[in-house]
Amino acid sequence: MIHKEDNPATPYRNFQQNSENLFVGIDLGTSQSAIATSSGKLLNVASVVGFPKDLVAYKLVGKSVVFGNECFKNRMSLDLHFPLEKGVIEFHRNQKDASRQREAISGFINHIISLIGRKEGQNLYVVVGAPARSTVNDRQAVVKAMEGLVDAVLVVSEPFLVSYGMSVFGFAIIIDIGAGTLDICRMHGAIPEEEDQQTFFTAGNQVDTKFFDLLKARIPNARISQFRLKEIKEQHAHIGKKPSKIMTEFSVSGKLVSYDISKELYESVESILPNIIKTTRKMITEFDQEYQNLLMENIILAGCGSRIKGLDEVIASELSDLGEVKVRLTEDPIYAGAIGGLRLGQDMPVEEWEKL
Repeated sequence: MIHKEDNPATPYRNFQQNSENLFVGIDLGTSQSAIATSSGKLLNVASVVGFPKDLVAYKLVGKSVVFGNECFKNRMSLDLHFPLEKGVIEFHRNQKDASRQREAISGFINHIISLIGRKEGQNLYVVVGAPARSTVNDRQAVVKAMEGLVDAVLVVSEPFLVSYGMSVFGFAIIIDIGAGTLDICRMHGAIPEEEDQQTFFTAGNQVDTKFFDLLKARIPNARISQFRLKEIKEQHAHIGKKPSKIMTEFSVSGKLVSYDISKELYESVESILPNIIKTTRKMITEFDQEYQNLLMENIILAGCGSRIKGLDEVIASELSDLGEVKVRLTEDPIYAGAIGGLRLGQDMPVEEWEKL
């Protein structure tokens, strides 16, 4: 996987360009944010902001604020903030924390916009993906955060953007598994309504937390790094078949001890399955019977969580009592939503943008 933040000029394809207008699709994700531009760029930025803890930390990193993967490289020296908790902009109730969070949000949005490569005089039109059931306040927070930075911004359901980017306009169910949210959306030949969409906060971050908690309960004296566990999850996560051994070492009372952690990982990953099956089943069975088969034949997994090995097969098996079920994956779990936002933005007439 190429981290496009380190190479912001990477071309995607030859989009139709207009020197006066720059169109951008942005997926503001809890863990990472993806960007696709009409000038042909793809950007992928870890959704994290770091502030030096003290003078020594400042001397080490050489700057007052750090963005993206650089935060993880210097995490011992930084206070880390994740400005897109649960996939939306949120502020802490504690006044001190809220002030720092606002600073993190403002800085992160400015950082993203600065990477786009807007030329002088260009109009900047941005489509941003949001959780399927995000509130009006959630969407307004995104719009406010971009005030003064763009000419117009449209906030749209993330799974709908995935569908739009894949040119799936007919019947389908999109299951978008991110770090902060699990979004499920029913497509039926028109813009999905509220009843066609559902959002859960049982996604990748919950798997990470459960994985950590299970291991701490089993090995209470071990020094366990949550960052290391996340790497293990991303490499070995699977569901369906009996888990193979996953051996790793932890420091216990000063000594390295090897453990098989496959059971804890499997149980953690499995925790996201009930909401997927229950909601997908409901969206199929409560829809017009004439079109249920069309939904079942086009279930699409998106988001980085879609790469859990065996997930597509398990979903098809769990729903097989309804009839023939076909589950497929997006070609690009990282950029699918951003590319959908870009295409939607380009398809909207400029005069419609000017009304926003």
